[in-house]
Amino acid sequence: MTGFLGAIGQKLADRWTAALAVPGLAYLAAVTVAAVLGQGRALSYPGLSRQVTVWADSPTLRSTGGAVLILALILAGSVAVGLAASAAGHLVETLWTLPGKRWPASWLADRRRRRSQTAGEIANSSDDPAKVSSAIARADRICLVEADCPTWICDRLRASRVRIKETYGLDLATIWPRLWLIIPDTTRTELGTARDAFSAAARLTAWAVLYLILGIWWWPAVPVAVIVSITGIGNGRRAAGNLADLIESVVDLHCTELAAHFGEQANGPLTPAVGRRLTSRMRKGRWDPDSPLAL
Repeated sequence: MTGFLGAIGQKLADRWTAALAVPGLAYLAAVTVAAVLGQGRALSYPGLSRQVTVWADSPTLRSTGGAVLILALILAGSVAVGLAASAAGHLVETLWTLPGKRWPASWLADRRRRRSQTAGEIANSSDDPAKVSSAIARADRICLVEADCPTWICDRLRASRVRIKETYGLDLATIWPRLWLIIPDTTRTELGTARDAFSAAARLTAWAVLYLILGIWWWPAVPVAVIVSITGIGNGRRAAGNLADLIESVVDLHCTELAAHFGEQANGPLTPAVGRRLTSRMRKGRWDPDSPLAL
């Protein structure tokens, strides 16, 4: 048990270091450079070198107690900045997954919906196979179903819910807690890894915002912010796509098993009628399973 707890503690420490401490130290270093050089001498290596030499010769830094205190302050500062970035990452996740009911998110959602509808109309009406193929590919790049959200990430996650409803008659939000209890531990681990990757991408995008703010005092932070934001958003799209694919795969592979737990022995694939009935039972009969409003 002691060894197990030690291994868990080491794993948590490694994750904390990778997620908070190291990026926080890098940001504190950038803040220090910004404070020393400012905008006018933003890339002045001699000026930075002179200031570092002054600090190195300081009596406070040369004493053991002073060095320990400064090190503790640096570590505390890196953790504080890392926690701020983590909190901002949750905000980024919220923005990525906004449903788009209010302006300006509703304007973005409408724009994506029109693009999706236009591509779908071309695919359905054109007699040119090349145009049809191109329109289908364009529609799928926008969203796998008709777009209805302000961001690609939100629509990709929403598409899984819509496709599961259309294929199996199941409401994903209703069935997921029950499905989670019967899937194997390896599957849960894969889902957890995909979810962590999505959070990490949002956190990286939040670091881009912090570097952009630092650019007010030190302009080299702006290109850093641009590079980090491009990377974070790209990682977020890939992570959202991977997470959505895994969720759909879990439902594909285990929905009949879930139905069997509720006494529904499906001969072959789960039908939408059975799925609607299951959803109604899990909702404790609140909705008529045959009603189009049930889902």
